[in-house]
Amino acid sequence: MKELSVTPEEYVEILNLYSAYNLTSDAGEAEAYADCFLENGEHHGTYDVYGRAALIEYKRADKAKRTDVYRRHWNGSLHLEKINAGTIRGRCYLFGYNGEPGKLPEMTHAGVYTDIIKQENGKWKFAERRLKFDGVLK
Repeated sequence: MKELSVTPEEYVEILNLYSAYNLTSDAGEAEAYADCFLENGEHHGTYDVYGRAALIEYKRADKAKRTDVYRRHWNGSLHLEKINAGTIRGRCYLFGYNGEPGKLPEMTHAGVYTDIIKQENGKWKFAERRLKFDGVLK
C-alpha cells in the first residue's frame, strides 16, 4: 500500500492557514479567525469551543479582555501527515507572548497543537484544534 504524502502545495497552503490563524487571533479579528475553521470546527484548549458562532464570540470576548496588551503567537516544527485525500493531521509547537504597547513582549504560555485539517471548497481549514499546554504564566 502506497503511503500518502503531503504535497509541497498542500504544505504551503496549510502553513498559510496556521499563519492566518495566529495573525487573526492576535489581532482579535473574530470573523477572520472563525474563517480558519470549518463551519462546525472545534477548538479545545483553555475552553472547548464548537461551531462558527461560538468561535466568533470566543474571540470577541478574548479581545475585550486584553485592552492594555498586545498578543503574539509563534508556531514551530510544523509536521503534517496526510490521513486521506481531504484530511491532514498537523502538529506544531506554540509559543505565546503578551506585551504592553511600546515594550517587548514576555512569554506567557507554551504548548503543542494537534490538529485535524480538512478541505472545504478547495481551502484547508481546521476541523479540530487541540492545544495541550506545557505551561501558562498566570
